[in-house]
Amino acid sequence: MKRDRVLTINDYYDGPRLGVAEVNGVPHVYEAEFDHSSDEYGDTYFVSSVEPSLLALILEDWEIWLRWQAAYRKGDVTLESHPALPVDRQRHEELKSAVEGRLKTDPVNRSYFKAKFSASEPGAAWQGTYVEWQPL
Repeated sequence: MKRDRVLTINDYYDGPRLGVAEVNGVPHVYEAEFDHSSDEYGDTYFVSSVEPSLLALILEDWEIWLRWQAAYRKGDVTLESHPALPVDRQRHEELKSAVEGRLKTDPVNRSYFKAKFSASEPGAAWQGTYVEWQPL
């Protein structure tokens, strides 16, 4: 089965829950389906295409978070500064306002998949993550 790149992981709880990933090489928003019968998330996702202008904002904010995460792993910053380095804080807030409420799937125009996420190598949980989509 073909693996697609995961471009962002904007929400994570026991696995990626919301972000942007490619579907057949084209960026889409993915959103985990919550299973109310088991009261937890499973491996099913809704995906919708993402507008290029919105994608650019999401990717820019993701880069800000990756810089913060790298600094945090090195011990250069603490959790109190999450999710942006002080130098990036203002831009992060601008991007957060611009994206707010728009990083979601479109209930009218979305597809439904089973997903299997994997890292290209151990420890590559944020960069080098891939997903295999299986249509349902």
